[in-house]
Amino acid sequence: MNIAKSAAFTVVFLFGMLVCEYAWAEETTEEYAKLPVCTLSADGKSLAVEPCRTAPAKSPMPRRPVPLIIQRMPQTKPPPKLAMPTAPPLPALDPIIKPPVPTTSCDAAGCFGANGVRYNSLGAGAVVTPQGKVCNRSGVIIQC
Repeated sequence: MNIAKSAAFTVVFLFGMLVCEYAWAEETTEEYAKLPVCTLSADGKSLAVEPCRTAPAKSPMPRRPVPLIIQRMPQTKPPPKLAMPTAPPLPALDPIIKPPVPTTSCDAAGCFGANGVRYNSLGAGAVVTPQGKVCNRSGVIIQC
């Protein structure tokens, strides 16, 4: 119920504003038309008569000529190509990622791999090679 009342009030208010604006605009248009056209005084520094209205537009309105200036983009030279330094040859490395090793037997201290190497247990699935490298043990597979 409150929404209907506020909506009705809004409609009445907006309608009243439109009616008042239309009546005021018509009255000011007539008054504005009665004013003399604006002209400069003899010294050229102020208006001869105030208030005044602007002069009517010429029909048709003259177009102001605007020159079309199209400038070329400046030519740029590409940067000189630099010779890449040659890299020294890399020494032959052992493969960084080795294939997984299956285990043959395990005890509380560690496991033996199929390659005959003993992997000592660190706990939580981690084992150490004889060279000190840490590897992961997942079931019967050791991945270094």
